[in-house]
Amino acid sequence: MRQVSGFERPVVQWLFVALGIVLIGVAASEAVALRRARTQNESLRVADLNARLEQQRLEAQIARERAARESLTLQLARQTGDGALVVQPTLTLSPLSRRGAQPPDPTVVKPADDQLIQLRLLLPAPAKSDVAHFRIAVRLWSGGDPVWARAGLTVSIVDNKRMVTAYISGDVLGPGAYEIALTTDAGDTSVDVASYEVGVRPADSR
Repeated sequence: MRQVSGFERPVVQWLFVALGIVLIGVAASEAVALRRARTQNESLRVADLNARLEQQRLEAQIARERAARESLTLQLARQTGDGALVVQPTLTLSPLSRRGAQPPDPTVVKPADDQLIQLRLLLPAPAKSDVAHFRIAVRLWSGGDPVWARAGLTVSIVDNKRMVTAYISGDVLGPGAYEIALTTDAGDTSVDVASYEVGVRPADSR
């Protein structure tokens, strides 16, 4: 094997040693930076997971409090001082054939926050009759942020029409556009049944 010309010089040898030390230092600093980046990413991931869990906990708590308030309001609204039944206002929606390209027109007037409304979702004609329970989820039309949900609902027959009903308080429906998803409530395997839309305008608007 031929010797490289000039490599026997001490200056060249020390130059290679210096370059090796520099490369080792660069590699070590890159390894430290990579380790720090991984640690930081892991910390951010854990923080994001904790934030999501906290958000889910708060949403679940709000849902429980809202359900309890709606149940109490319903019980109080069912009877007046003389025991007479009070008729609740209703909001009946028909299923969509497809989602609109624009938000729905605000055809519903904003109800009072403490007003209890019976939400009626008409079932599509080919809906299965053997489904035991349904779930209603109300979301903002733009962005899809969840607003309200109720599970464990059954089919009702009103005026010879099959529908899924639930009581919802007026504070849920602020001015804006909403989409409502009706799905089967069967544990982890839910199936879409129908979609609905509604637009709410302020109470003082003409």
